[in-house]
Amino acid sequence: MKIIFTLLFMFFSLFAANIDAFAKKMSFQRDYKTALDMSKQMHKPLVMILSADYCPWCRKFENKTLESSVVSEELKQYFIVVVVDRKYDIKTFPAKYRTQFTPKVFFINPKDESVFLDTTGYIKKKKFLQSLQKALKLYKDM
Repeated sequence: MKIIFTLLFMFFSLFAANIDAFAKKMSFQRDYKTALDMSKQMHKPLVMILSADYCPWCRKFENKTLESSVVSEELKQYFIVVVVDRKYDIKTFPAKYRTQFTPKVFFINPKDESVFLDTTGYIKKKKFLQSLQKALKLYKDM
């Protein structure tokens, strides 16, 4: 019985490790509060990507959209990005951002933590770039 529990624990630990590896590869934050503080200091909007390791659409969004050079450069230049796992990181980000849908992207004003734009589901890079541009315009107009 101990072996089964150990194997299950190791199996589920691998899920969180995938998001950690992705965040590290992309130079994204994994801690909401750290990312929020950076966002406030740098006067950049916060992008919170709510993901789940068991979600194939999340992997597709990461691999095809977020990892594309044009999207990743836009994110690095104009935003502070944090990636959180909907299940494993549930206590590390505010409850108002919890949802059953993944991937979910929240564009957050760091001053009051309000969401000024969001997207749900897999989005191709061209459409996501449009969302990024819209988010920048909305943020500048605040």
